Amino acid sequence: MGELGSVKLSLFRKFLKEQGLKKTGGKGDHEKWSKNDLSRPVILQVKNKNIPAFHIRTNLKTLGISVKDFLNWKNNQ
Repeated sequence: MGELGSVKLSLFRKFLKEQGLKKTGGKGDHEKWSKNDLSRPVILQVKNKNIPAFHIRTNLKTLGISVKDFLNWKNNQ
């Protein structure tokens, strides 16, 4: 299955949409994504075209999704 590494911004946006999140705003180099049942929004730093692994881990924790489940999803894309 592999380890979690950086992920293309476009792929992570697709993942967020499939999880039911919508882009609700942002400022500067950041985008805010949310849905009703989250305790806080997911924030993406979009100045680079790749999202670092530690940002993905933080956002997965917010979503309540394991790294293993994310990697399974990613491998099926």
